[in-house]
This record gives sequence, structure tokens and C-alpha cells, in this order.
Amino acid sequence: SDDARDKAALRWQRIEKFLETHEFIMNADVRVICNVSAATANRILSSLVACGKLAKYREGGHWAYRLSNI
Repeated sequence: SDDARDKAALRWQRIEKFLETHEFIMNADVRVICNVSAATANRILSSLVACGKLAKYREGGHWAYRLSNI
């Protein structure tokens, strides 16, 4: 539906804005800026990795995500 696409676009805009001033983003950051649960934050991040917008890597023993270089 359009609502789901709009919500996804809004969340991506918030994540992109966050990454303008941060080297990486983590699940906890997504929970705060998108006001979602840990599970939903995980799905958001996974989908952004799957479509090539973000790259996933380890940062201090935790998963972190940065803008993909593609």
C-alpha cells in the first residue's frame, strides 16, 4: 500500500539525516528516531541492507550500519 511505502520513505529520510552527522547507525538509534520496537528496527535495517542502501558490519561487538558505497 501507499501508506507502507510512505512510512518506509519517511523512516529512510530520518536514517539518512542521522547518518549525515554520524558514522554509523545501530538498532537502538533506529528505535529512537523512528519510534519503533527492536524487532521493527531490525526489519527496517535488514530491508535497507537488502536493497543496498546500507552496509552491515561489526562495531565494538555490536551490529552497526553505514551508508553503502554502491
